[in-house]
Amino acid sequence: MTVRPLSAALSKKAQSEINENPKRAQSDLLALREWLKKQPHLQNVQPSDQWLVGFLRGGKYSLERAKEKLDMYYTLKTIVPEFFGNRDPSGPKIQEILKLGVFLPLKNCVDEASPRTCIMRLGVFDPSKYHLSDLIKVALMVTEILMLEDDNFSVAGEVVIVDMKDVGISVLSQWTPALAKKVISCFEKALPVRVKGNHILNTPTGFETAYTIFKTFLGEKLKKRISVHNQNYAAMYKVIPKSILPVEYGGTDGQLQELTDHWKAKVESYRDWFLKQEEVRSDESKRPGSPKNSSNLFGVEGSFRSLDVD
Repeated sequence: MTVRPLSAALSKKAQSEINENPKRAQSDLLALREWLKKQPHLQNVQPSDQWLVGFLRGGKYSLERAKEKLDMYYTLKTIVPEFFGNRDPSGPKIQEILKLGVFLPLKNCVDEASPRTCIMRLGVFDPSKYHLSDLIKVALMVTEILMLEDDNFSVAGEVVIVDMKDVGISVLSQWTPALAKKVISCFEKALPVRVKGNHILNTPTGFETAYTIFKTFLGEKLKKRISVHNQNYAAMYKVIPKSILPVEYGGTDGQLQELTDHWKAKVESYRDWFLKQEEVRSDESKRPGSPKNSSNLFGVEGSFRSLDVD
């Protein structure tokens, strides 16, 4: 078994909060691998132990939950190419988005066993050049690196600051019910991400409509973990201290440009991995029973018009 050992603080948290049992780790991984071998539609899926442990942690060591998420993750790689296709970090579009610093995990956590806080900056891109789905693709790439590298992320979870400064109607109009359903499916049903909190800043005109669409597809637990602060940063500081925030958010831990440069280089360093993963996905023609496709997973596609913002 090649899994990074946890720090003492995270090991204690993993055992108390997500049912991690070091004595059972090997057998749990073996059970997942045996299951994967028996899935005719997942024959090209041969992940590392570290990757599989992420799915076990995300499902609190329920093997069934881990299997469901693994299956859905590789299914979405097939049927949502706008998120999971063409992920070469050296490609011009991804390069441009990396330079913008759209999705930035912070350098430090509140303490040794705290969640990883990430900043999502939705207003930094030109909606005439890029689509929200392009930003989501890059955010998912960074998320997958966190799944492989960041024990705070995989054990303690993630807190997201969503900064909507400079988000205009042209961006909000891209946030359709169909896109919302796909994004939420990724984070609730496919990726082993434990979202511990969402803090929304600098809300623009038209935000309420977009927020209503977002909440329509969320489970009750996640709805309760959303806080809309707008420009009341002081309320956010009660949960996310200034000591881990960049100076642009009133903090003392470096600047956004440093984070942007770090994550651009980090994603680029994973180029070979992303290229190898391009074809690692479900073959729906071999799935037992009915193949999954966009219409039977996201029936919302034809049911809604594009978001109308006054």
